[in-house]
Amino acid sequence: MLKTIFQKFQKKQGCVVIAGHDIELLDQNFVILDKNEQSPLHVYQAVHDSSVQNIQVNRVNDGITSVRLNLVNTEHLKSLLKYIASHSHSIELCVFQPNFSSAPNIEALSLEEIEHSWQTTGLSAVSVSQAVIKPMLKQQRGTVIFLGAPSNNSAHYDVLSQSMFASIRALSQSLAREFQPKGIHVTYCMLEKWDGQNQHFISSVKQVCQHIYQQPNTAWSQELSVS
Repeated sequence: MLKTIFQKFQKKQGCVVIAGHDIELLDQNFVILDKNEQSPLHVYQAVHDSSVQNIQVNRVNDGITSVRLNLVNTEHLKSLLKYIASHSHSIELCVFQPNFSSAPNIEALSLEEIEHSWQTTGLSAVSVSQAVIKPMLKQQRGTVIFLGAPSNNSAHYDVLSQSMFASIRALSQSLAREFQPKGIHVTYCMLEKWDGQNQHFISSVKQVCQHIYQQPNTAWSQELSVS
């Protein structure tokens, strides 16, 4: 009882949620400083795994908590938000990283494989954004960043991947129009080519996320490109 009362009145600390696919490298040393206190925000690493029945939480260290869950399962996302709130954290920033892998031969894919690709990339982007924006609206602030790629004529991605990125870009634009007047900053960040094993590239992505998060309301970017 006393613990519950204490948690209710305890000041919440900001946190970052990085959700998506193959995000472990992006999370390493992912330090985002709080806008006001200039202290590092706690990082929640939400890794998509369609095979898990319940969310699996593993505290990596004092600054990172790793969670495996199905990002298209609304109950899993509710459990994640409940866990975050129970640890006196409020979501200041959410970064969604889609699956950047490209199918070598789209004609060889079955309908089931195409549907799975849509669910794990396009649908998860919708589910995650819906989940994190709700608490952001209550606190009247927050930033959502969708990582993606140019949607047209990319030499690095197949037609299916390009259509996925186009849908995420359209989602980002729609959310920006609806929620920017309500204090939520939504941005689509285009990456010419994903190079997850390149530390310099990963460092550049982190710096861009920090820059977007720190932008004042009068200078919000809804879309930018990183080459």
